[in-house]
Amino acid sequence: MSQLESAARASARWIAPFAAVTALFALGAGALAAMTKPTLVTTHQSKRGKVLAAANGHALYMFTADKTGRSNCSGSCANTWLPLLTSARPTGARNSGVNSKLLGTIKRSNRVLQVTYNGHPLYAFARDKTAGQINGEGANQFGGHWYVVNTNGNAVKPKSGGGGTVCHPLCQSY
Repeated sequence: MSQLESAARASARWIAPFAAVTALFALGAGALAAMTKPTLVTTHQSKRGKVLAAANGHALYMFTADKTGRSNCSGSCANTWLPLLTSARPTGARNSGVNSKLLGTIKRSNRVLQVTYNGHPLYAFARDKTAGQINGEGANQFGGHWYVVNTNGNAVKPKSGGGGTVCHPLCQSY
């Protein structure tokens, strides 16, 4: 191996890690934390009782069109129903009622990990603007129904309105 080839290899071994660190600094500390911090699932009280929520308090929903181990919500669906993503095994908040044994992940079509609970991929509704809102409950969109999820991992269906077949007024504009 020539001195030039040897110098190029040594330089490449040093530049690659430096480039990765530089890229992380360019993304910011928040991006670095998001890449390494597990997603937290908690609960909140809603008009339907205690339901799963993201760390920001926004309700989490399941989609009846999803199949075990696979999400059927992408494209415009995923812009309305935001998949709960993670880069590590999700965790349940202490004393929240979340059963950590029911938490898991699936790989979405773009290879990103989505949090599941009792096998159901979890989503937040884009029209839920504050913690505790469940504006998407019972929505009939994108080929299935959307329900908040209780700590047992089951859909919490509205008590009236034909079992959730009617979309909440806020989601009818889609």
